[in-house]
This record gives sequence, C-alpha cells and structure tokens, in this order.
Amino acid sequence: MVVGLETKYVRLKDVMPGSLLGKEIFSLDGQILLRKGVSLTAIHLKRLKQFGIDTLPLLVPLSQHNADETVCCAHTRLYMSNQQLLVEEKSLIWNNKLKEIFTLVLQQTEVQESLTMLNRMDEGLYQHSLTVAFLSTAIGMENGFNEQQLKRVVRAALLHDIGKVVSEKFNEENQVLGDDHTWRGYNYLQTQRNLDPLASIVALSHHESLDGSGYPRGIKANFLHEITQTIAVANVFDRLTNQRKKKPLMSFAKALEFMLAFAPKRYSSFSLSAFMMCVTFFPTGSQVRLSNGNYGVVVSQNKGLPHRPIVTMIPQEDSAGRSNQTVKKVDLAKDYTLFIH
Repeated sequence: MVVGLETKYVRLKDVMPGSLLGKEIFSLDGQILLRKGVSLTAIHLKRLKQFGIDTLPLLVPLSQHNADETVCCAHTRLYMSNQQLLVEEKSLIWNNKLKEIFTLVLQQTEVQESLTMLNRMDEGLYQHSLTVAFLSTAIGMENGFNEQQLKRVVRAALLHDIGKVVSEKFNEENQVLGDDHTWRGYNYLQTQRNLDPLASIVALSHHESLDGSGYPRGIKANFLHEITQTIAVANVFDRLTNQRKKKPLMSFAKALEFMLAFAPKRYSSFSLSAFMMCVTFFPTGSQVRLSNGNYGVVVSQNKGLPHRPIVTMIPQEDSAGRSNQTVKKVDLAKDYTLFIH
C-alpha cells in the first residue's frame, strides 16, 4: 500500500520524462533552475545533462523506497567494519553510539547523493571517506564531543574529498592551487544549500597545517576549526596505511611515528592524543617479532601507548628441540630497549 511520497536519488540516465522532481535545482549563482514537484520533460533532462548533473532527487512512492534502505545498510556495514581499528574496550562501549550517529547523518539526502557519487566514481575514495569518518568520530568521542558535534564530524569527514570526483567547473579562479580538489570540494558543497557549512570548510582546509605550511591557503592553527584538525589526523593515518594507486604502505606503527614526528607543527596534539587512546596498532592476540629477534604474542594494551603493548615472549628452541628460555612477559612501555618490528 502506498502511503505517500519520499525523495529518492536516481541517476540522470535512468530518469524518465514525467518523473517528479524531489527538491529545487539551483544554478551556481543561486538561481532556481527547476522547482520541487515539477514534472520533468525530455528538454529538462537534456539541459540538466548539459549542466553536468549526474543524479536527480525524485519524488517516489514510499513502497518503492526499499532499494535506498538497502544502500543505506551497505554504507553502514562498511562504516562499522572499521571497528577492528579500535582498542577492544572502546569498540564495545562505543559500538551503538557510532552506528546511531552515522545512521542519523545518512538520513540527509545531500549526504546520500554525495556518497553515491563517490562510490560510483571511485570505490577506493568512497572506502577512504567511510574510514576517515569512523576514525574522526572515534577521536571526537574520546575528546568528549556532544551528539551535535559528532554529527558534524561524520558529515564533514564523509565529504572531505568530494572535490576529487566533481567537475572542474568547481575550480576557483584567480587563486593559488585553485584547481585543487580542496577548492572544488568547497565550491561544490557550497551549492548544497541544506548542508552544514562546516562540511565545505573542512573540504577546503583538511590539508592545512598548524604552522601554516599546508595548502591550499597556508593558514595557521587559529584559523582551523577543531573538527578540521580532528579529520586531518584521521585522513593522514588512512592515507599512510591503505594501499591506493600502488603507493607504498606504512604499518600502523610506522604511520604513527611519522605523524608524531611532525606534531605539533602539522597536527593537533589534542586530536592526536585522543587518536592514540582509541586506535589499536597491535591487536591483542596478534603475533609480533621484536627487535631482539624473538617472537611474542600481544596479551594486553597500554592505555595511550598503542605502539608499546604488553607482550608474552614465545620460547625459542635450540637445534635439539629444547626450549632455550622461560616464558616471560615484557611491558614495552617500560622496556625501552625493545620495540616491535
């Protein structure tokens, strides 16, 4: 039974004449091109294609909206798969809240549209955006952000790299690096009238550094929103540790060393400290090789020192098959002579 109409995003090539538009379409200068509820004609669709529009919000019966719910579930499932990155205690405590905040943000049609665009045009970038959103939210939770702040974190993090997939018509003229994805993302998100303005600011500023050495504008810490600084930490960590475009990877621990080496010139110590409190680099139960050549098993974590866990040494055997050492536990937070390879 059809109980009403709801907005659904559909690829332009799949839209049939006679479909009802779900919301207003604006030009770059803010003029209304088409009003909500208009019955689309073949001429409308042709002109929208010329404007470079890929998807359209349509009014559809609620009974036909199940496909969108399936897509939302897929987004949520991939987002929550990042739980493995958290230390166990945080993962257990935060599980429901992380999922709840993400689901609330995903209800906004502008966010759905942009995620669909990311997934369609660059799956790796789409997965990166979900991971950055998850890690940024975890950092925010560790730092005591309230629900409203967390929703802003998720929304901005999901869209921070949207400039990499939108048209070059969103470049910024007469600006240094005006053709960079940061400017394109900012200008594109500025056209999304119902979207939190912070999302566009983060898209523009997430590669800035606290000391002014970043890009595209070279601004310093006092001009960077704390949510921008939060997302910057999550963004660089995922870029360093995930294989994309055949670039070499760093281990989690090496990535952390890299980030610490540049803090506080580049990254917020407030955000980086929170990141270190909630992300695990050597999960409990994982086998590791130590700098002395021995192997061990991670048995517990040191709070705030994810790269220095507590390890139980695995006894080594000599050529006769006899154990040449006793089982012992080593706290790498206290024994600075050892580290994990």
